[in-house]
Amino acid sequence: MVATFPSLGMRVVSGPYFKRRGLVPLLIGLTVGWIFVCIWAAVAVFLFSNNWAWSFALFASTFGFAGFLCSLTYQVFCDAFKTYTFELTDAEAVLLIFDRLRKKKRVQMVLLDDVKFAEYYPYLDDSSVIFHAPYVDMEVPLWPMGLHAQDILDFLKGRGVRVINVASDEKFPD
Repeated sequence: MVATFPSLGMRVVSGPYFKRRGLVPLLIGLTVGWIFVCIWAAVAVFLFSNNWAWSFALFASTFGFAGFLCSLTYQVFCDAFKTYTFELTDAEAVLLIFDRLRKKKRVQMVLLDDVKFAEYYPYLDDSSVIFHAPYVDMEVPLWPMGLHAQDILDFLKGRGVRVINVASDEKFPD
C-alpha cells in the first residue's frame, strides 16, 4: 500500500480587465492622443494652401504618431480579451493563457526545481515575474491577478525559489 498526499499548491485566475491598475489613465492618454491626431491632421490640411512642404512634414509626423497610437490601441484591445490562469504546485508552475478574441489557448510550464531564480517587476500597473530555467524563460503577468500577486510571491519564496526584486539592488546570479 502506498500513501499518497495531495500536492500543496494554488491556482489564481486573472480578474476582469477593467480592474487593471492604471487602465483609466492609459485610456485617457489614448483619447487625448487621438484628439491631437485629428487636430494636427486638420492643421496640416489648412496649412497646405500656404506652405505645402510644412503641411507634408506635419502630416507625415501626424501619420507616424497615429501609427504608434494604432499599435498601442490594438494592444490594449487585445489584452482586454486575455484570461490568465496560473497554477503553482510543489513541483511546477503552469501558466494558461486563453485569448477569447482569437479563440486560442497557450500553455507554458516550468519545473520549480529547475528555476535558478525569478525576476520580480513590482510596478503596480504592469507587475510580472520571470522564471529563469536552463530550458525556458517564462514570464508570468501578475497585474491581472489583483491582490493574489503577493500570495504567488510568498508561495515561491516558501518553496525556496530565489525571487529578485529588480527595483532593489540585489545582484542577479550568474
